[in-house]
Amino acid sequence: MSGPSNPWTRRRFVAAGMAGLVLSACNGGSGSSGGGTNTPIPDTEEPGPYQPRGIHASFTEDSHSSRSITWFTDGLDAPYSRMEYGSVDETMSDADIADRVFEFSVDASAAETTGVDALTHRATATGIDPEKPMRYRVGSDDGGWSPVYVIPPSPSGEWSFIHFGDHGIGEMPQMLTAEVMKNPSDLLLLAGDLSYANGEQAIWDTWFDQMQPLMSQRITMAAPGNHEQKDFDGDTFKNRFTHPPKPLTSGINPDGPGTTFYSFDYNRVHFLVTTAGALINDGTLPEELLNIEVDLAQAALRRARGEIDFIVVMQHYTIWTDQDGRSPMNPALVLLEENILLRYGVDLLAVGHDHVYQRSEKMGFGLPNPLGYVQVLVGTGGQSIRIFDDNGPQIWSASEFVGVGYCKYFVSPGKIRGEYYGAPPLDMSDEGRQYTTGEFALRDSFEIDARSQLACEMCVLPARGPEILLADFEAISQHTRERNHRILSHHC
Repeated sequence: MSGPSNPWTRRRFVAAGMAGLVLSACNGGSGSSGGGTNTPIPDTEEPGPYQPRGIHASFTEDSHSSRSITWFTDGLDAPYSRMEYGSVDETMSDADIADRVFEFSVDASAAETTGVDALTHRATATGIDPEKPMRYRVGSDDGGWSPVYVIPPSPSGEWSFIHFGDHGIGEMPQMLTAEVMKNPSDLLLLAGDLSYANGEQAIWDTWFDQMQPLMSQRITMAAPGNHEQKDFDGDTFKNRFTHPPKPLTSGINPDGPGTTFYSFDYNRVHFLVTTAGALINDGTLPEELLNIEVDLAQAALRRARGEIDFIVVMQHYTIWTDQDGRSPMNPALVLLEENILLRYGVDLLAVGHDHVYQRSEKMGFGLPNPLGYVQVLVGTGGQSIRIFDDNGPQIWSASEFVGVGYCKYFVSPGKIRGEYYGAPPLDMSDEGRQYTTGEFALRDSFEIDARSQLACEMCVLPARGPEILLADFEAISQHTRERNHRILSHHC
């Protein structure tokens, strides 16, 4: 299929193949596309001088009817770029998806990429038909175009998201990425420590290039971790990812960055993403604490009114852990967060950082509590494999696994069903834990039921102001810095 006489160019074949895989998972759409820009996809195998790369999709506006795309070009003089997009009709063939003109076009912004000689481009598709897949490409006629990618439609009925953290660019991370690509989902949550660049900014380029086949076709939302702090105090993360603005308040640092903590709704689930103090040097932690408080207070009220079913918080740091050397808890996060999570009835806390899998019972302050939250620790993205301490599972712990893996959550009315898929290490020795068997299998399954109406109403409490939340901020800040320093000095 690669010979010069074949009408399917390599670009066309790859694009259409990817589109076909996605469409087979989402069963296409309905209706007709209509319209066009009279700008056909270039029929060329040759990449342009400013070829788009590291392409990834996210939410910045309405998660139902908009999609934001971010990409990079090498050098600082790439020409004007744009995104072209449109709906996928169920009658369209793979060739139509790859070659038919697009209904819409939107200009992209451009900013210098932190730490490297490149540009970061951003564009948002608005007013899309949420019931149909969206196809798109990015680039320019002069600089070069990406393949055509397809993002599945907004789900109806049961839908799913995948969560893991502590990834990297080695063999085990790539094996995990390949496994996740085999398992379709509607949303991808990355719980920090993504590239492990640790100041080597070119490693970010490698990570994004490796992740492009996955993140170009799945909405990806990310949290920063302690290793993101090593990249200009988190500036690289802020520059390379595109996320919603700060949720609610802006009284302390109104001009500060807003892409490290944010919130969004997706299909009756409210998601809040936090830094957990990992980027304390950027000066936004006081504002972030106020944002978390107000955001979750409003989410709890909306849940009591029946507008949403669940509240999910994602961050890098674990609050509770049995990983060897980290057990049993993170006192700074107990002080920073746990009262807030319990006060407003957070259902699920999705975290990374510790390189093991561990799921808690519903709990609070280390004790089982039917009104508490479930912490799901998935630090098994492949950077390294750690082990548990020898004290045995704590009273709050429900499941543990050593290896590489990810957790997939299925969301239906009134229920979140979780499934963790993992591959064990060759053995438990220091050397054996650098390799896996390559055999991923279901290692844990669980359910989180929606709270009763009475339990929801119990969590409808007013947001506390800075006079309460920040009364001990000096001590909280010092404790957080000590924690970060201690953890950063640990090879993780």
